[in-house]
Amino acid sequence: MFAQGRGGGAGAQQPGRVGAIKDLTGYWVSVVSEQWHVRMMVPPRGDTEMLPVNAEARRITNTWDPAKDEAAGEACRSYGAPTLMRVPGRLHITWADDNTLKIDADSGTQTRLLHFEAGGAGRAGEAG
Repeated sequence: MFAQGRGGGAGAQQPGRVGAIKDLTGYWVSVVSEQWHVRMMVPPRGDTEMLPVNAEARRITNTWDPAKDEAAGEACRSYGAPTLMRVPGRLHITWADDNTLKIDADSGTQTRLLHFEAGGAGRAGEAG
């Protein structure tokens, strides 16, 4: 995606589907060719080995309790969008509408929605 335009007059805003520079729709299968030890499973509590984090980020990471998630019926919570895209599996990518890209994943059996809005402003904090 382009972060900023190259200047010039403002044209009519295109829907996300029309403005996409690549067509990612279809069925995708991951091939694990690197970092096998971290891609084959959800990282354990406190694992920040592959992330550039500071002491405060490590402190916050260590507060996560998977047992509490499981007790609350949220056992799949650790399969958030970033983890979901790293764990090997199959993806089915389609357009839900002209401004919403839909990703169905068999790892964690989840659906993620990527919303494209006029002006590029997303909804903060939404994972889809």
